[in-house]
Amino acid sequence: MESFELTPEEAAVVESTHFILLKNSAIEKIMVLMGKLQEALAAYDRNSNFPFKPEWLLQGGKISKGEQYKGLPWVMLDYPRYFSKTEVFAFRTMFWWGHYFSATLHLAGNVKRYYSAVLESSYTKLAEAGFQVYVQEDPWEHDFENGNYCFINTLSLDEWKTLISRNDFIKVAKPFVIGHWGKIITDVVEAYAALLNILENKGA
Repeated sequence: MESFELTPEEAAVVESTHFILLKNSAIEKIMVLMGKLQEALAAYDRNSNFPFKPEWLLQGGKISKGEQYKGLPWVMLDYPRYFSKTEVFAFRTMFWWGHYFSATLHLAGNVKRYYSAVLESSYTKLAEAGFQVYVQEDPWEHDFENGNYCFINTLSLDEWKTLISRNDFIKVAKPFVIGHWGKIITDVVEAYAALLNILENKGA
């Protein structure tokens, strides 16, 4: 039978409202930050003329939050986003409590196939920019732990091409330390711009 007795540390936490109130206040500020980030990404889009294909039916940005991504709170912005049963074009920014922010380009289905060649040819640019690639089979893991990601610059060109062709999706991402709070919006927009500039080589 599982014990319900609290440890001294647990007892100190449940007897106090201070930590929970601080946590709730921090999460609300992160939600505001994500809203400002969406505005910054949208402003970049207005000035970039990136050729989003009309059949992707891009939806408006979505900010969501939860308490239990591997036991810890999280906040997530999907912008831009297109999700269907088989296809994805999404740029996802995630805050994971106690860990980091991350910015991830997720392509799947025909969208991923459309960009496969330009991703292959952009190996050097992505590697030099410090991006990582997801190497597991489940596309809905978001963290950089447990070997989920590896730096593109640690792969050979042949290994990179194999990863691109292996699954029906690909995720290219970069984490940002929470301590650089004031730079998060700038850093994420720069990562977004770099990725769109690479994809734009595909043409219309």
